[in-house]
Amino acid sequence: MDANEGRQGRWLSWRERRLRAWIDALPAAEPGRALALLAQSVRALNTTLLDPATRIALLRQYLRSANDFAAALTRPGGERASAGLATMLYSEIAQGFQMALVPELTPDERRMAVAGAMEGLSEVLRAAYRAYVPAPPGLWRRIHTLFDAAGTATLDLEHLYVRVLLMGLSDPYALPEGGLDAVCEIILEVGDRAVLGEGAGFAIMPEADRPADPAAREAPLYLDTTAVLSELARLRDGIRARRPLPPRLAARVLPDLALRLCAKLGETWQPGTRPRAPRVRLRGERLVCLGLANVRRLRASERSEQGLSGLDTPWVALGGAAGRPRVTTWTIHDAGRSGLWLRCMDLEGAPPAPGTWIGIKDPSQNGRWLAATVRWLKRTRPREYAMGVAVLGEAQTEAVLRIAPRRAAFAASSASGPPPQARVALS
Repeated sequence: MDANEGRQGRWLSWRERRLRAWIDALPAAEPGRALALLAQSVRALNTTLLDPATRIALLRQYLRSANDFAAALTRPGGERASAGLATMLYSEIAQGFQMALVPELTPDERRMAVAGAMEGLSEVLRAAYRAYVPAPPGLWRRIHTLFDAAGTATLDLEHLYVRVLLMGLSDPYALPEGGLDAVCEIILEVGDRAVLGEGAGFAIMPEADRPADPAAREAPLYLDTTAVLSELARLRDGIRARRPLPPRLAARVLPDLALRLCAKLGETWQPGTRPRAPRVRLRGERLVCLGLANVRRLRASERSEQGLSGLDTPWVALGGAAGRPRVTTWTIHDAGRSGLWLRCMDLEGAPPAPGTWIGIKDPSQNGRWLAATVRWLKRTRPREYAMGVAVLGEAQTEAVLRIAPRRAAFAASSASGPPPQARVALS
């Protein structure tokens, strides 16, 4: 606690004591309900007339408690539900901090207000990336504007801004399930070596609703990632040499996953022109199998059977026969470099839920099953669905299939693990 916070504590002790007592009484065993109650309370605070110093001190208490409850709520398969709650709560917190940004604030109070608003908006962005849903429009523009409003930024505020920029530059919608949280841990480990300056690296456009522009163009501020890329290369070499991960990463990231993410971040954080995503023909079909464990069974059986006999086989058309996993046929609506937009009419049974792992196969080429994850799902009419999936490459599929049993064992040993459907998807 710094001197300014201690001074505010003496003036606002009775308000903070009441707020802390109310927060301590929230249902800790129901983090979703606790987040909803926090959001209602912050919304009421934002409609109350308060002096800026009081508002900042109380919002900082809300922010600490929100982070604790949000961490308890996050689990595989529940990203979309937690994204809605997190967006509602952190948007209100960020709005409250921005309301406190008045000209008469002291430099320390301005720094705390800007940092609180940026942290709230970064959590909104992180929740959207984790659930693979679009971020609220104008969110990046607000983050850039807040950093500009800070005036002379401190080192802590600059590091916070850089971490948000790196998260946005990591191609988050193409990450595997759980990959964003692992990327954020890697950013905490190596991201402080990125530097904001007047040249080199990524151009930051404050008026644009995007993190940064890798193209060479004139901008008031730039992000230089040269040093952080060197750290990523050292981390990658250490994993390949089977040296232990740093303590922060060892407790949260599997070595195989960290190695794949280091390669991906080294590509996306490297300034330069990005290759255009190739477009593919908007027709064709894909076979979809729910669960990586079922994909392993199918791949093992196909090695002995030398491929499928056709789409009219009973286990494909009827959804499983003679112990075969359930496989359904989906039509390609659109496709990009790493994802597919699929449609299915007259679907029998439940569709794969967002956040679960599935297998994808092209029946026309008799290819191998690839691991994929469901980004979003929408029911257009009864028994007609559309979903977006991210497909991994052949080498990455093998790595995911090897990692999957370890993840399933961890989920099964946790008292707050995912529901049965999500456990099957990770097995």
